Amino acid sequence: MSMDLAKKSFSTTPEYLIAGVAIGITTDVKAAASALKKGAPVKLDGSGKAAKITANTDTPFGIVADDVAAADDEVVIYLTGEFFSEALELETDVTAAGLKDKFRNIGIFLKDGGQSF
Repeated sequence: MSMDLAKKSFSTTPEYLIAGVAIGITTDVKAAASALKKGAPVKLDGSGKAAKITANTDTPFGIVADDVAAADDEVVIYLTGEFFSEALELETDVTAAGLKDKFRNIGIFLKDGGQSF
């Protein structure tokens, strides 16, 4: 029997998307309008597919749970829960602060540095 003596590095810096479980997490599955990254806020396009939010004025549907490689692939989307704003994959000119009230209206709460917005 051998022991793993390799040096390990640990950090207390949050690097996860999910910030808590006090609020239940619910999900849905939709087809993607394009490739999407984990943590990307999405809206529904005219055909009901998950599409990237490209402006703070867009109405969010949820947050992508895992990377999706191509259009028409199925993607799991978080519909409710608590998430770290730093982990969101935002498009240019889109900010977590600009989306916070719209997310709150659908049951998604963003946390920044351990504090709720």
